[in-house]
Amino acid sequence: MRKEKNYARSLFMGLLALSLTACSSDNEETPQKQIDIELTPTASMVYGEQQSITLPSSVLDASDVQISLDFSLNENVKVNASEFLNDKLSKAVTVNKESGKINVNSGLLYPNSAVSGNGTKLPDSYKITVNVSSVSQNFQGKQTIDFKITPAKLSIKDIESKAVIPVAYVIYGDAANFELEAPQTVSADMSWAIENPSAIGTEVTLNSNVLKFAANAGDPDKKAEKAYDVTPVLLKDNFRVASTTFRVIFIPKIKFFFGTYYPEYDLTIVLNNLHIALSNGYVSAAPAFSPEAYKSSFAINGIKKDGQPFSDTESIFSINEKTGSVSVKKSTSLTAGAYEITVKAITTTGLEFLTTLTLNMANAE
Repeated sequence: MRKEKNYARSLFMGLLALSLTACSSDNEETPQKQIDIELTPTASMVYGEQQSITLPSSVLDASDVQISLDFSLNENVKVNASEFLNDKLSKAVTVNKESGKINVNSGLLYPNSAVSGNGTKLPDSYKITVNVSSVSQNFQGKQTIDFKITPAKLSIKDIESKAVIPVAYVIYGDAANFELEAPQTVSADMSWAIENPSAIGTEVTLNSNVLKFAANAGDPDKKAEKAYDVTPVLLKDNFRVASTTFRVIFIPKIKFFFGTYYPEYDLTIVLNNLHIALSNGYVSAAPAFSPEAYKSSFAINGIKKDGQPFSDTESIFSINEKTGSVSVKKSTSLTAGAYEITVKAITTTGLEFLTTLTLNMANAE
């Protein structure tokens, strides 16, 4: 009898152990697989640009893939009266699950390392952590991307901007107003400013996006060349988002005509209407050009005879490109009349000036 009880007890304990083992096996979960998202670890863009980052197919193949972005690695500085940096990041960096892309709109952020007027400094890069997971394929992954946004460059309307520093030449007495152009729409939270006002003085002001130079800018006597290096900036929430350095050079008025100029007396003698014999060759005196330092080259811009366009098919008229002296070849094909030659002077600064020389041709008696 005792043996039967021991046997029953052993059988019960065995069944209990088997049951517990089965339950343990049923509750044990397979560990999630850690995957490499394989995104480029760094990215850069100019303020105002937009960029898309495509997630790899290994992630997108999962029909139930979950994608989230985390910005907690950034110092969450306050960027304006009501928003913090992470608020801006959550609006600027978004996930499009349909396309499987992470979209970055830098125009909703600021260039990195920018310092606001109140001393708030933005991070040297924006850290965006991408989290992905799938229940059906039992994986999860995480990767942090360093984004760097650099300031955009302002341009000046009608001024060549390919040079490192755009340059404009202004003759004393001419208006000097320059319109600044931003690479994107200027929003209500943006403002214009001059970064170096103390270095350039009160002669230069900024009215909205128009840079203006006062009538007294430059040399008080308006005889010497004077340059201004101005740095206009576009601010958003008091952070610089775009800028340029612009050089404006004031130069004396250019004297350019056929005749003689006496600079010590500021006296001009104009000799631009001459009478010469028809069919004879002729070489004019060089035109007056002052200041000499700006003289570069000359060209014939057009010819008229008695007020009507004249086609010089035989190349009878020519000019010395270095001096501006006009030559007429000896020719029997010309007929009597007033030949007006328009001469163009190109200065060393790239400015162009026009003057005329009229040669009245008649048969010599």
